[in-house]
Amino acid sequence: MSSEEWIAHAYPLQQVTIKLQGTRHSDKAAIIGQLETVLARLKAGDNAGQDHDDDFGYAFEYAATSPGPSFFDAPAGSD
Repeated sequence: MSSEEWIAHAYPLQQVTIKLQGTRHSDKAAIIGQLETVLARLKAGDNAGQDHDDDFGYAFEYAATSPGPSFFDAPAGSD
């Protein structure tokens, strides 16, 4: 499928942007906890949100229709 055909097939995209941040003292479980909180908020219908204490927290945004660009620079399977 050509690039133009793929764009016509896939766009507009749906995109979720999630930013998680911890301090150097944060453990992996705390970061995963933030990700689980974002997941729960998305499931509850939130399209955007944030919670932080300046250095530990998260922010997210769901875009139901995005003109792009895609987050991915290369075709699938081309690590």
